[in-house]
Amino acid sequence: MINNYKLLVGASVLSVLVSCGNKQQAPQTAPPAVAVSVMDVQAENVSFYDEYPGTVVAMNQTEIRAQVTGYITGIHFQDGAKVQKGQRLYSIDQQLYNANYEQAVANLKVQETNLLKAQKDADRYHELDKKDAIAKQQVDYADAALEAAHKQVDAARANVNALRANLGFANIAAPFSGTIGISQVRLGTSVVAGQTILNTISTNDPMAVDFSLDQNEVFRFTSMLGKTTGAGDSTFCAEFWW
Repeated sequence: MINNYKLLVGASVLSVLVSCGNKQQAPQTAPPAVAVSVMDVQAENVSFYDEYPGTVVAMNQTEIRAQVTGYITGIHFQDGAKVQKGQRLYSIDQQLYNANYEQAVANLKVQETNLLKAQKDADRYHELDKKDAIAKQQVDYADAALEAAHKQVDAARANVNALRANLGFANIAAPFSGTIGISQVRLGTSVVAGQTILNTISTNDPMAVDFSLDQNEVFRFTSMLGKTTGAGDSTFCAEFWW
């Protein structure tokens, strides 16, 4: 039994040695070739770009404010629409302004009638003065009354013009062609002259782009602008992504 065990162990060891010897003698395979591209290097001018976040803004933009006090009675546009210069945008209650205007017109007519009477009186007194049929004091009074009547007519006419302007201000029109923003008031809103912002209107063309640079970049761009690199070169180029 012992001899058979030794023989079995010896055969096993011999089998392991033969197996190891065969493994060490296996041929080594080379790795596959890597495909590469070959091209000629050439010198040429290239452009480099710096990207900055920017904000598109209108070159001309203004706030629309009410010039008279009252209640909004009409909105005559769609938010964000394009409007033309002179197009009516808002209406403010005109009842009070129309009544004041009509009263001023009536007062002007009264003052014009008084002026006509004062003119006739002055003419009559001057005719009598030529015949020495009236006291000089009466003539002087007539001339003073005529001058006062002229001034009263001028004041009444100025009041009519002012109230006519207020009546016109009750209709708010676009100051220039552009894009109207979102209305800040609605029908029935009470607005105060010179204070309440109704909307904002901005031009569509031309436009501008605002972007920020640090101090080092400003110096670099200033140096680039000072160099003449030939026709067709450009320092700034704008591209937009929406």
